[in-house]
Amino acid sequence: MKLGTTLYVVRKKVDLTKEEKQVRYYAVPITSGQVSTADLAAIICERCSLTRADVLAAVSALSDVMQQHLRDGKTVMLNGIGLFSVSASSEGVELPEQCTPSKVKAQRVCFKADTEMRLILNEIEYVPIVKRKSKKIVK
Repeated sequence: MKLGTTLYVVRKKVDLTKEEKQVRYYAVPITSGQVSTADLAAIICERCSLTRADVLAAVSALSDVMQQHLRDGKTVMLNGIGLFSVSASSEGVELPEQCTPSKVKAQRVCFKADTEMRLILNEIEYVPIVKRKSKKIVK
């Protein structure tokens, strides 16, 4: 059962890794907007006994606690949502002892969707954006 609709455009990409360049076309989803924390809080408070202010306070506290645990080198698992972790990298060095803490840099916060969250992927119907042919005005 498809519950949501997502628009996409078709983009051309050239693969130069082969001897002969290959042109390929790929679907690229187009977002239809963004839902803010305040928007989510308004929806959540209608579904439970929490007030909008309670939801906003809980989300703020969740953010603070998650940040602290990620800084401490832990992963954070939100059941039904997914796993958050920090990735790090360093420049390449010739000897292991040259890979010092000053060379290690945090790169980004990573997210891996929980199995339950990934189930929505089966509920999305993709619809192409149809380009209108522009009419040339002739004078």
